[in-house]
Parts: sequence; structure tokens; C-alpha cells
Amino acid sequence: MEVIFIIGIILILIKLIGEVFERIRLPSIFGEIILGIIFGPVLGFIVLSTENGSLTHSATTIKLLGEIGIIFLLFSIGFEKIELERFTGSIVRSLPTAILGTIFPFLGGFLAAIIFSSTFFHQSPINGPLLVGLAMSATSIGVSLRALIDMRYLATATGITILISAIAGDFNGLIILSIVMGIVQTGNVSFYTIIIIFLEIGGFVLLIFLASKYIFPWLSRLMDRMIVEEANFAIIIGILFMLACLTERMGLSAIVGAFLFGISISIIPRFKTETMSHRISGISNGFFIPFFFFNIGLLFDFKAIGNIGLFGGVLILLTIVSQIIGGFIGGKIGRFNLRDSLVIGIALVPRNELTLVIASVGLNLGILTKDIFLSIVLVVIVSVLITPLMLRFVIRNKE
Repeated sequence: MEVIFIIGIILILIKLIGEVFERIRLPSIFGEIILGIIFGPVLGFIVLSTENGSLTHSATTIKLLGEIGIIFLLFSIGFEKIELERFTGSIVRSLPTAILGTIFPFLGGFLAAIIFSSTFFHQSPINGPLLVGLAMSATSIGVSLRALIDMRYLATATGITILISAIAGDFNGLIILSIVMGIVQTGNVSFYTIIIIFLEIGGFVLLIFLASKYIFPWLSRLMDRMIVEEANFAIIIGILFMLACLTERMGLSAIVGAFLFGISISIIPRFKTETMSHRISGISNGFFIPFFFFNIGLLFDFKAIGNIGLFGGVLILLTIVSQIIGGFIGGKIGRFNLRDSLVIGIALVPRNELTLVIASVGLNLGILTKDIFLSIVLVVIVSVLITPLMLRFVIRNKE
């Protein structure tokens, strides 16, 4: 019963500290990470490190909740945030930004890792820098969206371009992550290996597409006739877990299956209802997802901070500068004016949920060390803090 009591305390504190951060206009995930730091490195209540032996029952349970949280995070992003029909008319103009806004920060992160490869990546000289670049290419614009909404900028062509570019970057990141995982598991980097992984991804996407066209609509009609309480919700969650395991068995990442499943059922009107959205949000944001960010805090290591000073600074600088340049050039190619192109570049700066997901996967696979993991966490914190300030400065100067 002790672990249940601990979970109850954590849940209450997560929401209380999250409320504080939301009220000062910062993402609640900061509070969740900080709470993890307090429970872990500061007070030592929960320790995820296995250096001194096996995990305690409490730590094992919290770790499991965090792993389920990753699946729900990507599922909810696919279900709630990817509205394909909304963006079809703006895709062509947004394409340069979507491409360059992903490539430039990838190169920035990769370059930073290569510069310090002899210090931090001697065990993974190729996969390590690739994964750092990949983590830096994943954009999460929740903070930017809030600033853009406040300044009535989101409904413009510039705002739509920012949304499309962020979604494209996240999707590309998931694909590349699956490729990296496949390479790690096969143990070799070859053209044949990459082709096989692409075929696996393509096959799974095709499977999901066919299911969303023929199986899921039939399933939704069947569930409508069921009288068992919450049957439709339970079946959706069951399929989510099975698909996550299936993609993991295929050598891809479980989060890819969760993300694609979220998109596939979001286009079915019987599933995309306000009631279903509330249920998914309740179990995702209300319970599982906060434990993922809480676990990030548990992994924080104050002793390692001194080891990453210069690398962390270079990674932060190159990521932010490369993202602004990539977004700016993409905006200019998309025929946006100078100021709007700069707004696009700045709005794409924040690294957030998916960056932490990729970093966690790299840490679990043994590709990234804890030092590198903490550097990536610092990039997330700094990028999220400075983006609203830069956006307000640029947009208000325009006015």
C-alpha cells in the first residue's frame, strides 16, 4: 500500500505545482520535472538509478507509469492536435519551413555533439550525435502558441505555417528515431538495414491506414451497439497498448504506433467526439503523462552538471541559432516578409515533450549518457523560457 500512498501524494503535488507554473505562463511540465528533482536527487525518496542494486517497488512502479505516460503522450498528440483537414490548403507554402526547420536544428545538435564526440560519445561516435541532432530537431510549440494567441497572431498564414512545420518536424523525428533504434538493434549501419526499416515503417503506416478506412469504422459502429459501460473507451486503450507493443516488436518505437493510432482514429467522427476527448485527456493528462515528466526529474543528477557546462552551452546556442536560421530561410522561400519569417524561426525554437521522449529513449538504449541527457533537458528549459520573450519583442516592434 505504500506505493499507492506515494502515487497519491505525487499526483496531488504535480497538479498543485503545475497550477503555479500555468499561472505564471510557463508550461506545467516544468513543475512536474522540478517535483521529480525534489523527490529524487534532492530528498532521495525515489531513486531510479540501479547503481546500488535493483529498483525498489515504488521506483519500479513510478518508472512503469512514466513509460505508459510516453505512449499516452504521443497518442494524445496524434488524436487531439493533428487536424489534417485544417492544414491542407497551406501545406505548399509551409513546406520549405517544415523541411529546413527540421534539418537546421538537426545539424546544429549533430555539430555540437561531433565537436565534443571525444569527450561524451566515445562509445557511440555515430549513433550518439545522430540522436542528439534528432532530439534537437523535434519542435514543440505549446509555449509559442500561447504567445501567438495572446498577440492574435495564430490565425494568420504565419501561425498556420508554424503549426504545420512543428507537426512535420515531430513526425520526421519519430521516423528517424525508429531508424536509429533499428540500427542499434541490428548492430550495423548499412543501406540494406535502412531500407528494411523504411519498409517496416511504410508497412505499418499502410496497416494503420487500411485499418482506419475499413476496420476502425466498423469497430466504432459495433461499439455503439454495446451496452457495457465505457466499452468503446476501454477497447481503444486496449488497441493502443497492443499497437505500441507491435511496433516495438517490429524494431520500431512504441511511440510511433501510439502516434499513428491517435491520428487514425481522430479522423473517424464516431471516435472524435467531445466526450471521447475528455476521457482520453483525463487518463492521459490527469494521470499517466505527468509521471513521464516526473521521471525526467528523478533522473536529474546535480553531480553531472559540472561535466556538461561547455557542451551544454554550445548545444543550447547552436540549437537556438540553427532553428531560427532554418525557420527564417524557410519563411523567405515561402514568400513571407522579413519580420514574419523571423517570427516563424523564433516560434519553432522551443524543444519540449518529444525532445525529452527521444532523449529518454536514447538513455534507455545506452546511446546517450546521463550527462548528455541532462544537457538536452537544459536545452528544453532554456528554449522554452526565452521563446515568449523573443516573440513578444519581435511582434510588438512590428506593431
